[in-house]
Amino acid sequence: MRSLVAAIVSVVGATVMVAAHAPRAVAQQSTFRAAVDLIQIDVAVLDGKRRPVRGLTADDFTLLEDGKPQSIVAFTEVDVPRPAATPVALWLRDAAPDVATNQVPEEGRLVIILMDRTIPVGTPAITAKQIAAAAVDQLGPGDLAAVVTTGGGSAQNLTSDRSRLLRAINRLEGSTGTSTEERDIGESLAGSIDMQWPFTALNDGRCICGVCVLDTITRLATAVREIPRRRKILLFIGSELTLQSPDIACNVRLRDSRERMLQALDRASLTVHSLDPAGLGMVSPMAQASSTLRGVAVPQAYTRAVRENLEKQDALAVLPDRTGGRTVVNANDPDLAVSEIVRESGSYYLLGFRRADPSGDGQFHKITVKTNRRGLDVHTSRGYLAPVAGAAPAEAAPASGDQLQAILSGLLPKGGIPLDVNAAVFAVPGTSRPTVALIVGIQPFATATGALEAPDRVEVLYSAYDRAGHPKGSARQTLDVPWPASADDAGAAREGGPPESAASRVDVLSRIDLDPGEYEIRIGVAAGVPVRTASVFTYVDVPAFYENPLSLSSLVLSVTPASTAVPAGFLARLLPIVPTTRREFARSDRLAAFLRVYQGTSRRDPLAPVLVRARVIDAKNQTVAAESATIPDAQFSDGRAAGYQLELPLARMDPGEYLLSVNAAMGTRSAGRAVRFRVK
Repeated sequence: MRSLVAAIVSVVGATVMVAAHAPRAVAQQSTFRAAVDLIQIDVAVLDGKRRPVRGLTADDFTLLEDGKPQSIVAFTEVDVPRPAATPVALWLRDAAPDVATNQVPEEGRLVIILMDRTIPVGTPAITAKQIAAAAVDQLGPGDLAAVVTTGGGSAQNLTSDRSRLLRAINRLEGSTGTSTEERDIGESLAGSIDMQWPFTALNDGRCICGVCVLDTITRLATAVREIPRRRKILLFIGSELTLQSPDIACNVRLRDSRERMLQALDRASLTVHSLDPAGLGMVSPMAQASSTLRGVAVPQAYTRAVRENLEKQDALAVLPDRTGGRTVVNANDPDLAVSEIVRESGSYYLLGFRRADPSGDGQFHKITVKTNRRGLDVHTSRGYLAPVAGAAPAEAAPASGDQLQAILSGLLPKGGIPLDVNAAVFAVPGTSRPTVALIVGIQPFATATGALEAPDRVEVLYSAYDRAGHPKGSARQTLDVPWPASADDAGAAREGGPPESAASRVDVLSRIDLDPGEYEIRIGVAAGVPVRTASVFTYVDVPAFYENPLSLSSLVLSVTPASTAVPAGFLARLLPIVPTTRREFARSDRLAAFLRVYQGTSRRDPLAPVLVRARVIDAKNQTVAAESATIPDAQFSDGRAAGYQLELPLARMDPGEYLLSVNAAMGTRSAGRAVRFRVK
């Protein structure tokens, strides 16, 4: 899996539940047609105060390939929407959709939050989390972010789900390197005897010579290089970046890793910002409370500490200086700089030009972009790696299991066939291993002639990965699809995009059994003649139903009139309703919701009644429907589980966004589930 998580694991991913608001494209636009000789680059233009410059045209730019002028044949200005104001109903901001789609905006920001192993413990570790949380808070519609580390800690692949990003940040335990106390002891020893103190980034066995950090940045830059239409930002949150060493053996390793990293950054158009969470501090050994040198004149140790501190700050500035980013050091509130960092990426340009040598030589070609406006700074990739002549595009190959597996390795989901997916978790009677019910919505897709194609056969591959990117389960189906005929739906799709009615889609049903934990589910679909492929990614948390005294399954929805579900009855033994991925409904639809309540499927303590409360909240945070019911303990006799189902009064609801929340209480214990939907 070529996710950001997998990239990190290999050295030490585009679930992608994105808001349906695409960035606004303005000014002079040209279509970026698919062509093997067309190179697309994103270009940021900043004024002297690092504010994005808007309103430029293609005539304001000069583009050079290997020093020779090239015509700009495609041009778009992208204005990224700002984060919405805090809504009256906070769930509009914080409750992520439970259905992921592959119909995501192509433009926007891609923010990688890299928590480095050099973050000191204590207050700096708290500050580092504040910096990361501030970045999440600045995400706008269509933006994606990921949290990765160089210290072997937790990570979160690309998503727009704020809750998942913040959870990944909060469970980090700070630096996996040296503690403040260890550094104080080392400084004292270094000041009294001539020795190399043992707790440095150079000789830490977990990251010999510090090359794991450089290799991580290399792999991140290589991964995002394949996404040319997004503005890409790397927030390096750490206190050191080792680029060279007086140790000869280490310096050789660092030199090779450093060159690979710089080459990868040059090709990726990845802007690096360095933020030191250590803040403004005294560098004198005597100024530190735990120092044994207090009151002793140690000019040599003081001079050494000052020099090392300046060298660290200079090293942190190397990558921002090279890529056009910022360096934030000696600041006690570095998180306040994040809003300015994100703001300056709020507008950028997409430039397209044709390669001088369309045959493809497989070589690196230098790119230079200038503007004829004075006082402006232009930042973009420094070059590109040309394809090898004769290499066939992946889409030309016939569909196969291997090709489906290949499209699951992309950093973002692949379009081509409109897909969405809902992953719902349930306990399985008689086993401690839960199951994930997968409902994949497939819609007709437009062919090259503009006609809609509804394929009569689809091949679907499902793969589940843990937080480290390791495969943990898979399933595969080849199915005949009985599409309902609907001329009205076909016309709606041609004029306004994929239709939402039951007759315009098919829900493919499957399941994967997984141990409790957090997973990313990636799904690939092949269909049509000639074969077209697409993918969609989502995340799921699998509870330990067998041991939790009180827990809830996922909340699933079912609608009448229903979409066609295949295989028919596949989940009938698991669910009394046929689930759907639809989350937009007409007031004339009949909408039902279902979940199961568990009292520890493997526990032996006495059963108890459970109070269940359901509530529907609108965008004004007003309750528009509510009910409560008590499930008696006798209903839990079958596997210590009981079902709960309710009908939603769509006919009484005004058009708009809604949240259905279901909460269960048993004594002092409680559990809850929620799902968003829309009434049109």
